Amino acid sequence: MIMMNGTTPEIPGGRPHRPPAAAEQERLSRFRPYVRQAHEGFRPAWRIGTRRLFDFLLIHVLEGEIRFKLGDRRFTARAGDLVWVPPDTPHAMRGPPPGTRLQYTHFDLEYDPARSHWSANLPGGVADLSPWRERVHPPVEDPVIGHWCGRLRCRNTAIVEDILRRVVLEYNQVQVCGLRVSGLMTQLIGHLLHERRADSPLLDARHARAVEEAMDHIQRGFREPLRVEALARRARLSPSHFRRLFRAHCGRSPRTFQLEVRMRAACDYLIYSSLNVSEIAHTLGFANVHNFSRAFSRAMGRSPTAFRREGNSG
Repeated sequence: MIMMNGTTPEIPGGRPHRPPAAAEQERLSRFRPYVRQAHEGFRPAWRIGTRRLFDFLLIHVLEGEIRFKLGDRRFTARAGDLVWVPPDTPHAMRGPPPGTRLQYTHFDLEYDPARSHWSANLPGGVADLSPWRERVHPPVEDPVIGHWCGRLRCRNTAIVEDILRRVVLEYNQVQVCGLRVSGLMTQLIGHLLHERRADSPLLDARHARAVEEAMDHIQRGFREPLRVEALARRARLSPSHFRRLFRAHCGRSPRTFQLEVRMRAACDYLIYSSLNVSEIAHTLGFANVHNFSRAFSRAMGRSPTAFRREGNSG
């Protein structure tokens, strides 16, 4: 058994793993979305008077418009707009003729079996929730989500529309929120948070799709030499523009992304295969074993041989 500092056994096959930022760690520990209503369809000219809700309401306008009064603000949401209504927030809305095609969902961000198991369509005029205070979702102490109220900036609405459509389909199969529906809502909220990162410019739907297709191509063909120019041509972009978009969307360069994929595969080969280090280097597409060993040592903090020995020590 290998010891660290002479006291603590090292985990077999252990390798460095970058933790998420503090705010993201807090979200991972707290947010478990619970959907209690989800719908997509056309609504002829309609109106909901001033009311407050126990839970969150998320609306995505597909066609037409919705005229909102949210707190003290008035605004019009049109096709492609996403509107977030927090719990216990006074709001009224109407869809003028000929009507509105929309997606919407009512949900809790923090699932609580003592609070979340109810179903109610609150009509206009329900503006005092004090008799049911225990049903109201508590305030969200989050540096970003806690301030969401009203129209949310979202450039890649194709992703939003796709995820919400899947939420609607999954939820309405059984009218119960399970892990699949909760996971989809988590994915949607993660997408909205990603688009608000200060260090990540927003990509339109076409560019985001092009980068994601390139990421998939790199992951499937990580053994082959990386040809950024060919990936850029596939995306109908110049190499320099493609690199900028890739870094904006993925957080790192195409070459760094490919190296990370190769290193994950290398760890699997070292622990679970009988290939020697030279054979693994060749399988992963490295020019020689020395280049592979240097890259692995930089990424993992120890040589391939040491990593294999530690992984097999149990």
